Amino acid sequence: MQLTTLECASLLHQSTVSLQPGSRIGILNFASATKPGGGFLSGAQAQEESIARSSNIYPSLISDSAKPFYASHKHDNRGCYYTHHIIWSEDVSVFRDDEGGWHEPYQVDIVTSPAVNAGVVLSRAQDKAYEEQRIEAVMKERMARVLYVFESRGVERIVLGSFGTGVFRNKVEMVARLWAELLKGRFAESFEQVVFGIVDEKTCEEFREVFEHIMG
Repeated sequence: MQLTTLECASLLHQSTVSLQPGSRIGILNFASATKPGGGFLSGAQAQEESIARSSNIYPSLISDSAKPFYASHKHDNRGCYYTHHIIWSEDVSVFRDDEGGWHEPYQVDIVTSPAVNAGVVLSRAQDKAYEEQRIEAVMKERMARVLYVFESRGVERIVLGSFGTGVFRNKVEMVARLWAELLKGRFAESFEQVVFGIVDEKTCEEFREVFEHIMG
């Protein structure tokens, strides 16, 4: 079943209230590296924009502590690899669904992190095979850091997704494989529940096949 990030978070919240009150929920925000909330102020429609419209995360993204995140990427985007820097937003209130409907607020913790813009990187590459290997290595490190932040902050249930496979054009198979390897390896005992917010049927099926192969 294909669900958005917010739909996954809502389901986790509902199960947490009934089964494990007080359990913390975390969301990975697929961030623009240079623009707080991506294009949500101008009506853009993507994962980050939906989160920004549906919660009070935006003040956290424009806070003094978050400004260096965007400033560093504007100054040097590292060839569209960006950096491993993240923004941690704790106790964010989610009060709307993806369609803008109001509901009773619930709280989540959010990690804001940009994926590598693989489309731009590869369009400029002289040695595409080398850059593909480098993209995978950088993405694995970044994804591991995202999981470490959730783990170190005591977040028990997390919503991940097909990180950077939209306009940034990372390979779905690669992203699914990296998540599966990390969750089977270093982070195998770190979380009570991990779900993936994926709305595209083909992407969802590719994730399922990769996870079944790796996780068994």
